[in-house]
Amino acid sequence: MENTCNHSECEFAKQLFDKPEQCPFYIESWWTPAESNGKQGTPILIKDCSNKRIFIMIQELYNRLIGIQQAQERQRDENIWVQVVAETIGKNIGVDLTSFVKERQRLQNIEKLKEIAED
Repeated sequence: MENTCNHSECEFAKQLFDKPEQCPFYIESWWTPAESNGKQGTPILIKDCSNKRIFIMIQELYNRLIGIQQAQERQRDENIWVQVVAETIGKNIGVDLTSFVKERQRLQNIEKLKEIAED
């Protein structure tokens, strides 16, 4: 975490305010780094321009969203590959995979109903 408020370079704040604290976009917050080696991090005062911080946070969230989407697509592709391999193996050993999966789901549903009945 770094400060995003730079009063000396901000034309808006320099023209209207003597101190950064007078700017309506100025915010201060305390940030505590993650624990390392069993020791709690020392809190740090962050001086932010809310507009800049919002854009930084949006960019971080966007990057994470792209990463999640890529991971989901890889997982989907892997699942399709596993399904194709399983169907091929099933055909080679004479097992109808679709009926096998349906029977397995039916047995799981029966087990769930037994658990509910016991409660």
